[in-house]
Amino acid sequence: MIVRWGIENLPPLAGERPLVVASPRWRDVFPAADRWEEVPSHRIEVPEGVDTIVAIGGGSAIDTGKAASAATGLPLVSVPTTYSGAEWTSFFGVRDPERRMRGGGSGANLHAVVYEPKLTLGLPVRETVGTSLNALAHCAEALYVRERTPATDADAVAGAQLIGEWLPRVVGQPDDPEAREQLLRGACHAGAALGGSMLALGHALAQALGGRYGAPHGAP
Repeated sequence: MIVRWGIENLPPLAGERPLVVASPRWRDVFPAADRWEEVPSHRIEVPEGVDTIVAIGGGSAIDTGKAASAATGLPLVSVPTTYSGAEWTSFFGVRDPERRMRGGGSGANLHAVVYEPKLTLGLPVRETVGTSLNALAHCAEALYVRERTPATDADAVAGAQLIGEWLPRVVGQPDDPEAREQLLRGACHAGAALGGSMLALGHALAQALGGRYGAPHGAP
């Protein structure tokens, strides 16, 4: 999968006619004629003629984009604004606007991820800590699943070290660009470990409980 840092790298990856999946909050990040702004959504529709899905936001936006990608085969470009790591797996959960699970699946056509630390500067502390702990759980699970490899071990350790070092700094100084970037790099490593080794019991439980009660994985 292609990984780029900086939002200026998004246009070359987005295709000639992208469908942007993002809540209204992110409307100005990447203008496009075709948009889907109900996030999360269990009823996304992809207009004819679209050649790429671009998902901007947290796990809900990216999962909605993955559902559209899986249904159409179109390549997915993710721009994460939290630390959840959803951009690294082809699996997804489909939730309605009230965040209740309505299904899910796999088969998203993962093409690229663009990380822009500036988009995380306004993330509230609760969501920052919650999604960072989710990323840390990815690191822990990647170290004991049967599908682990030396490469995923290395990503898991690197991710855990960065999250452990930089999350307290982000909590203390949420507007510190360097701290936000380093925490996002930790989440990137955690996501790579997740994508290479896949999930284990902890996230299986989180998916079931979160889907039943509408709760995010890592809420403190």
